[in-house]
Amino acid sequence: MSSPLDRYRLIDELLVPDRACAYWRAYDTALDREVVIRLIHAQDPRAEILNVSARAAAVVQDRRLGQILDVMEVPAEGAHPKRLAVVNEWVQGESLLSLMAARDWNPLGVQQAIRIVTEVAQALLLAHDHRVRHGRLLASNVLLTDAAEVRVIGMSIDAVILGGADDQIRGDIDSLGGLLYFMLTGNTPFAVDPFGPADVQAPIAPRHRSYLEPASHVRADIPHDLDVLIARSMIEQRRPRGTTKFRTVGEFLSALTQIRTSLEPVAGRPTSTRVRTLAVRFTVALALIAAVALLVVAWRQLYIGPYADSSRAQPSPSASPSPAASANPTAVSVRLPALAVDSFDPFGDDNRDGVDDAAAGREHQNQAQRAIDGNPATSWNSLRYRDATANGKGGVGLVVDLGESQQVQSVGIRFVDVGSAVRIAVSDSVLAQPVQWPLLAKAPAGKKQLAIRSPRPVQGRYVLVWFPRLPPSVSYPDMHQVQVSEVVIRGRG
Repeated sequence: MSSPLDRYRLIDELLVPDRACAYWRAYDTALDREVVIRLIHAQDPRAEILNVSARAAAVVQDRRLGQILDVMEVPAEGAHPKRLAVVNEWVQGESLLSLMAARDWNPLGVQQAIRIVTEVAQALLLAHDHRVRHGRLLASNVLLTDAAEVRVIGMSIDAVILGGADDQIRGDIDSLGGLLYFMLTGNTPFAVDPFGPADVQAPIAPRHRSYLEPASHVRADIPHDLDVLIARSMIEQRRPRGTTKFRTVGEFLSALTQIRTSLEPVAGRPTSTRVRTLAVRFTVALALIAAVALLVVAWRQLYIGPYADSSRAQPSPSASPSPAASANPTAVSVRLPALAVDSFDPFGDDNRDGVDDAAAGREHQNQAQRAIDGNPATSWNSLRYRDATANGKGGVGLVVDLGESQQVQSVGIRFVDVGSAVRIAVSDSVLAQPVQWPLLAKAPAGKKQLAIRSPRPVQGRYVLVWFPRLPPSVSYPDMHQVQVSEVVIRGRG
């Protein structure tokens, strides 16, 4: 007796969730392609729901969704009872879970993470428009192909077999926020993934009581708007006051698109030929006016200068001083004394107890004094890391103690080799995390010497010099490190 499965040659058993079902990688001999076959006993209570869900999901056509190719009943044969088979295309690619594991759980760049989750959200939005949900979206369900495509697999059917959210719309939104959290921090907010490596476990996202810690508490340089978006998405994260949780995937995608647009550089508008012509004419006219002015000045010097009315050049005895001269001398910017300095490594784990060291974190503390010793030949050097985020910590820094509360207005920094992005903050106490410090000013990477100034001073005793992204090391090209030879703090004297 022939069976619908005769055309398929089973290759690998991918997963056995329980005795009633199994996942197989197989080869379709008729169409010469690999597929995934999910088999479940026909008498299992999930079988009827799986049949309906799979047929509904098969209607949704989108390149980003792994396609359901067939749903069929398999008659009982030998030791096998009657079963239901769902056949999916085999998507060749690396799962997001495997990608993060290969990176040793180091975070992805912000733009890359946003791009991936945007593709996933767009695919889910199309499915939701057809009343089809995923219901169990994990990092193993998102595949990245060699052609840089983002593909989503297990649509609707994994939730039936493996269990999923009761409210699947809410569950899909929660998973989108969770994927962003995972990619941006390297810490997983998800339950154990059945398709994950058996011997490898991603770092678990930290919690405060019953809530997940905000993503920015794990990685300091996450943009604020993105941090809020994640909090509004995830069920187990407290949303910021004044905001609401997203109700639909469309709301999530709209907010994410706005953030993505704000983070991308804006290309300059092309200049028309007419505008360029007017600009040239205007420049020529200014040059002619300047030439005429110079001729007039020269003529006056030659023929009038020696005999000009000298009374105009003499200041009046009763003239009042200029505003600059009469300004309050106490408002002049002066160099503030730096009494002590500590390295600041709040996301490090120096004692290796599995918990971040918070404000007590130290990184090359024995070198820290070199950053304020007035000698450019000495320097404080961070540790060397594999990536710019300090292997996912989100940066390192220095805290300078001014001895007493001062009005801080500017900070000068001299780097040894390559300049780093920097964030300057001021506080009257040493706060546990960089985002808690009141910001004075910030600057992008690039310059070997920086003078970072705020229009208004910030009052405080401690100055945090935070490096959210470390520059490439000159001596070790495959590593990242920041080297600071001098920090000078100025303020209102």
